[in-house]
Amino acid sequence: MAVYRFAHCSDIHQLFLAGLWPFAFFNKRVTGGLNLLLNRRRHYRGEQFGALLDALGPLALDRLVITGDLTNLALASELVYVRQQLASLGLEVTVIPGNHDAYTRGAARSGVFERELAPFMAGEREDGSLYPFVLAEGPVAFVGCSSAIPTAPFSARGELGEAQLARLDRALDRLARDQPERARVVLVHHPVSPAHTGPRRGLVDHAGFARVIERRGAELVLHGHEHRALDYALHGPAGRVVQVHGIPSAIATSADPARRAAFAVYEVTSDAVGTVAIARTRHLWDGARFAPGE
Repeated sequence: MAVYRFAHCSDIHQLFLAGLWPFAFFNKRVTGGLNLLLNRRRHYRGEQFGALLDALGPLALDRLVITGDLTNLALASELVYVRQQLASLGLEVTVIPGNHDAYTRGAARSGVFERELAPFMAGEREDGSLYPFVLAEGPVAFVGCSSAIPTAPFSARGELGEAQLARLDRALDRLARDQPERARVVLVHHPVSPAHTGPRRGLVDHAGFARVIERRGAELVLHGHEHRALDYALHGPAGRVVQVHGIPSAIATSADPARRAAFAVYEVTSDAVGTVAIARTRHLWDGARFAPGE
């Protein structure tokens, strides 16, 4: 029996301003910086991500996946800092971008996220496109999508776009036909149902994503963005149900059970006839360390 263990976290929001020129804030980063100073710093501790990395060591994991918002302001300095943190982990890592990683049009156009974090975005791609990418490993096939788009101040919407949705459709179909023994785990930053987010924070083309899942199926969808624990489902083909799990921010300080900082460990098993099972354990921040929960 094949056994594969991976961890999922999201919204680590690492801030690193060393060497930054003031002109970098002549854009949406002005409002983001003020929000960071007046609000976020009271509710999030960036250094808590270090405690999460320490907690992963004893867990015998095959991979860590991070579903976006690795930075606060999409600065190159932040991305270099994150790259160094992840490279020192000694564990295979896969990342996708979130809205904070495409915080300004300039950052999105430059491709700085993909350039700096390329070592953690390995996978097969269709015709040179960036997303989705497919990383097949053991009994799992990760399908990394990007819903990260630059938006106006006070907006945090996401969008996959018709072209990416079409490629996602084809990727899920190919995996189902050619590698049925693998669990297809779709990674996206934004919640994929409008019931779990507001109109200024949601996935614009959630209905298109839902149609792809209903037509092609998947074994699991993972996301972040809302900074709270979310468990819900989408319709899959032939009446099957596709589970969707959202994870809180890994650096939150909230005592609210739904918003406590957490990461999840998934154990995927596949037997000789290709039957796949997935089990999950959440690890929750207790104020001093991450400890296994339910």
